[in-house]
Amino acid sequence: MRPSWSAVTKSAPPPRSVTIGSVGIAIELNHDNTQIPYSVPRDPEFWKAQYKEYRRRRAAEQCGEAAVATSTDRPAPAPAKVKPSSWAALLRSSSSSAASSGTVKMVGSQPAAANGIRTVDMRKFTTLEDVLENWRIVFSAPAVQPRGLVNSGNMCFMNVVLQALLYCAPFYSMLRSIKENVVFSFSTSTPLLEALIQFVHEFKQDATPLAQLGTGLDEPFVPENVYEALRKKNVFQTLRGQQEDAQEFMSYLVDGIHEEMALVLQAHRAKAGAAGAEPTGNSSGGDDGWMEVGPNNRAVHMRDAHEVRARTPITQIFGGTLQSLLTVPGPAGRAAPARANREPFQWLALDVSSDDVETVEDALDALAAPESIEGYMNVQGEAVAATKQIALERVPPVLVLHLKRFVFCADEGVQKVHKFIAYPEELTLAPAWLARTREAARHRDARYRLSGVIYHHGSHASGGHYTCDVRRPSGEWVQFDDIDIGSLESVDAVLDEKPDRTAYILFYTTC
Repeated sequence: MRPSWSAVTKSAPPPRSVTIGSVGIAIELNHDNTQIPYSVPRDPEFWKAQYKEYRRRRAAEQCGEAAVATSTDRPAPAPAKVKPSSWAALLRSSSSSAASSGTVKMVGSQPAAANGIRTVDMRKFTTLEDVLENWRIVFSAPAVQPRGLVNSGNMCFMNVVLQALLYCAPFYSMLRSIKENVVFSFSTSTPLLEALIQFVHEFKQDATPLAQLGTGLDEPFVPENVYEALRKKNVFQTLRGQQEDAQEFMSYLVDGIHEEMALVLQAHRAKAGAAGAEPTGNSSGGDDGWMEVGPNNRAVHMRDAHEVRARTPITQIFGGTLQSLLTVPGPAGRAAPARANREPFQWLALDVSSDDVETVEDALDALAAPESIEGYMNVQGEAVAATKQIALERVPPVLVLHLKRFVFCADEGVQKVHKFIAYPEELTLAPAWLARTREAARHRDARYRLSGVIYHHGSHASGGHYTCDVRRPSGEWVQFDDIDIGSLESVDAVLDEKPDRTAYILFYTTC
């Protein structure tokens, strides 16, 4: 939410904000209708001490005692530094701890949940490295009150991704694990992670159905912390005023958080003298690979892709593995060992341009269908008909499906595929989509429930608009269109064909 400012005379300087680490602080001063420069301590320890003093005075008032006034015309000297205990301690509201000459507000702060609901692994973590090493995925999360996001200039692509991730329970729980348990450090090495933690802190925990909230919703706000983190990363340089692709943005954002986590782990392991993983990793299987028993009891030469992603909470939530199986006939048509590569993925891109694809299941069938490669040269230098097949070997807890709506045509350039692609509320993995390995057998008949849909409005890839529907923990579906929020009557409103928009990204969570 943008900070409010008191009335200012023409001679007054423009409103200012002060940044302490990565937390923005807005200053409100009222003195004869004129803004006066005000000294604000930049030490976060000062604000923790102020909040403790505020709590002490409140407790004294409730006991009928006179509160001890500690504020003076200027802020008291900062106490001896005591290391803050958590993100929550940093971000709690300190609006009542202002000095008499002004009011200091922590931008975007909300009180912690009063009901004490824990949405994380119940173990306590002490450092960011501790979380990244030991965090385990959880699927429950408290309901948050819906809140709109201001579109400050062609930013709908970002708003829908942020809303969809907020209502992705494992992702939200991961951020809360860090916010509630980690001793914080205003570090520039994890700007995206810190920005997302501050973003989720903008939302109250509230399970009240949207229809009953009425006018009680918090005001829409601009996710400035996310904007600033993106600017630091030198991506989307023209962040305002240019339409971007929602899938491209989501890929950058989630991959960026993964890279930050992997670098933290790499530095931690290097410091501990252990062999750490690279941010994206190097092949652990080697170029020679290994042999496994494949379909029809035939030998399969297995090999990991050159890049193997380091294990982080992001890969635990979104990370899966594809198997690409290449079968090449040997001399005189004799069967040679098939070769299989394993490749990591964080979402599946599904081709929906074919006339045969009318549903998500059709698109997955097409993804896993064998592909004939004519004229492939075998090791003897003979041109043969090889077969390539892609299958799911390991599927993630959150399966994100990207429907490839935009295709390139030689004559007309990039065009949008407008047709309706049906998608189910519950998706069960068919055996034909899975690789024939022991790892893949663990996911046979795995079931997923739809938890979010991002839509694209318009006819062209370079423009249009984005909205999204998300599922709250109660099962209520809510629609977000920047600052506009609406409650949907049932999941049928999500699944039905819509005349003004087409599904672009689907979020499925295992159930």
